Amino acid sequence: MFNKKSLVIFISLIIVLSTVVVGAEEKKFAGQFSKEEMWVNQSLDSYSEAPELKVLVDSGELPPVEERLPKVPRVVKSNIMADGVGEYGGVWRDTFAVPVASWNWGAQKTQGWFGINQIVQESLLVSGPMWMLEQPDPLPNLVTGWEWSADGKTLTMNLLEGIKWSDGELFTADDVLFTYNDLILNDNIPTFGSKEAWVYGGQQTELEKVDDYTIKWHFGIEKPVHAFYNMDYLDFAVSPKHVYKNFHPDYNEDASYDDFVNATPPDDLPLVTLGPWVPTKYEAGQQLVMVRNPYYWQVDEEGNQLPYLSEVRFNEVESGDIRTMNLIGGSADRTNLENPQTFSMVRQASLEEDAPFKIEFGPFGIGYHISMNLSRYLSVENDRDAELRELFREKAFREAVSHSISRDAIANVAFPGPLTQAWHGGYPSGSSYYDQNSVVKYEYNPETAKEKLASLGFEDTNGDGILNWPEDSKIAGDELVIEMMINQDQQASINAAEAVQPMFREVGIDLKVRLVSANNVATKVGGGDFEMYFNRLDSAIPFIQMELFGPFRNNSPDWHYAGSGGKRDLLDFEKEIQQIMQEARYVADAAERKEMFKKILNLYTENVYTVGVYEVRRGTGLHKRIRNWQPDIPPYMYNWTINSIPVQILYVNQEDQFETMFLDSIPTKKDYIERSWHLPLD
Repeated sequence: MFNKKSLVIFISLIIVLSTVVVGAEEKKFAGQFSKEEMWVNQSLDSYSEAPELKVLVDSGELPPVEERLPKVPRVVKSNIMADGVGEYGGVWRDTFAVPVASWNWGAQKTQGWFGINQIVQESLLVSGPMWMLEQPDPLPNLVTGWEWSADGKTLTMNLLEGIKWSDGELFTADDVLFTYNDLILNDNIPTFGSKEAWVYGGQQTELEKVDDYTIKWHFGIEKPVHAFYNMDYLDFAVSPKHVYKNFHPDYNEDASYDDFVNATPPDDLPLVTLGPWVPTKYEAGQQLVMVRNPYYWQVDEEGNQLPYLSEVRFNEVESGDIRTMNLIGGSADRTNLENPQTFSMVRQASLEEDAPFKIEFGPFGIGYHISMNLSRYLSVENDRDAELRELFREKAFREAVSHSISRDAIANVAFPGPLTQAWHGGYPSGSSYYDQNSVVKYEYNPETAKEKLASLGFEDTNGDGILNWPEDSKIAGDELVIEMMINQDQQASINAAEAVQPMFREVGIDLKVRLVSANNVATKVGGGDFEMYFNRLDSAIPFIQMELFGPFRNNSPDWHYAGSGGKRDLLDFEKEIQQIMQEARYVADAAERKEMFKKILNLYTENVYTVGVYEVRRGTGLHKRIRNWQPDIPPYMYNWTINSIPVQILYVNQEDQFETMFLDSIPTKKDYIERSWHLPLD
């Protein structure tokens, strides 16, 4: 129960948060443009470069800008720039809370998340900026275009000729084939991209090199439109073949797969990248520094080589919440507003007269839900593991869990205000695929929950309030104790789980909360080493990331991975979801796809695939000095904001720029000599 003081605080928070403006009344960019109005490939009469690069050209350390750019570079149109053509110079200040594991994204290693991966990785296509398109469809990135064959089974793609990696080496079809054939299709190498995602019509897709700048995809079925999303970040970030072939057993007889997976550790800098900035310095636990890429292959309409900003500095911290505190304090330029417990504080701080930042909130786009491990073949070490997995596979038990949770209490009391609300799972309600009539709700009703548990044979045999396993189970008489794994960096998940604990106890379940680091969460999910998992769902577009919503792959969803050899016993409704997902991959009509995903939403919620608890509006906090950030940009729609802007067009007016400190680390050819990939393996 609330005391009088708590009630006053609660009402005050509601008043403060009720003043939140969801979307500013400014120029709109959402759904406004054709692809050609966003960017084109075009040769311009002349090109300009940042002053610090001109110094290196004059000293002979870099070739002229015309030689560093493609003959026909990517020209980013001013249409998508909120403030127009920018100014060179200045620093972007950011924060991250996941240590750099490696620079080898081709071996499923993270560069620190929090926007870092998006900066250093480039893919064939991009989906992030699709929110600005009149007709959303993946945009060309490293390619200039594509064409289907008459039978629809061959897709010819033309690469943008003349793009160079940050060490000056040409990007060619060899890099693309290396990424697909030698990494994604290689069973010995873990990758973000999935081999099975490239199976269409029962056949593994084949990739052919026609020449250095032309490739052909050969599919087993006509026009699999979903394949375009396989070519996006994160699944098809192209790896530089000239760097990683030295560590690959197929190219170096002295190399092992362990050598490949462990290649380019965090201190192996500067990085070889196609991104706008190059990581050049990293002190673990302290700071990651990036400087502009001299060979970046994009320009603005006036011929200015992008990016505008000279440096990017990411300070490494222990928790993602510190990023928000840094923005409020004026020492950072951006944060994602996704942790409800900070919303009131951030809103109040933004209303201060001298607040250095502004905030914007979008639709409900984050869902918090409880998943239960349904796998019979991963990390089943004893009778208790086996019995729990079978229990989780019982619909009646999942219904009981749903009935035990007061969603309104959690959404409106634990996190008061208009930015949270009760949610029953599936897709967040802000998704264009959401359909309220397709959602089946198992509302809060502890008595019904108890009846469901009793129907499964559970009863409290010793009167301590906790149910005991039935006599016909392998652990008869043991108390019903369940461990819930939570990412320790998701404070909102922790708070909600703590609110759920007494609700579970009321119906006879002893819930134990286990906090796990972000890196260990990924390991435990991959190995099926968890019981329940309270997690955050970040995607609102199920067609793009089907693996988050069902058994689209062997390693999806997180709560039902396949065991060794792909062994998995899907529940009947899972088989239906899987079938619809597979069929949706070939449906070009968006309206027809949405109807298919309505059926998935119904199957998902009717069978309590996961237990939705509450959902949140996602927002963005931005320092007021940053220019070209579109005011109506969704914090997450098709991808994260760094990909959705795109980030290379951001700038700061000269009078608001902070002093650069690391321009002497801009890499040139000499900085890439005697690097690990040029040397014999130990």
